[in-house]
Amino acid sequence: MAIRNIKLAVISAFILIASSCTLLKPYQAELGQGNFVLPEQIEKLEIGQTKNQVQYLIGLPILEGESTETKWIYPLKQDDETFKHLIIRFTNNKVSEISKP
Repeated sequence: MAIRNIKLAVISAFILIASSCTLLKPYQAELGQGNFVLPEQIEKLEIGQTKNQVQYLIGLPILEGESTETKWIYPLKQDDETFKHLIIRFTNNKVSEISKP
């Protein structure tokens, strides 16, 4: 019984020490902050494409307009660390307007 308690104490102490050790870091999931839309992808956008086609080309937007059914907004990071926006408007689930920066 005493040996079992000693083993339990040693294991508990090891777990406590190991969990506070900087070698063991908790898993941190990478949080992507939206899609990186490339100029080549933007050039493939066309009036009349469906939402599925747009999603296939450049992914889903992280920003959406007043109505998610009619307006998708993609922030585009510029070289000077500022952002411009690509805005895609839909009518009847098809691209009706593309506002490129």
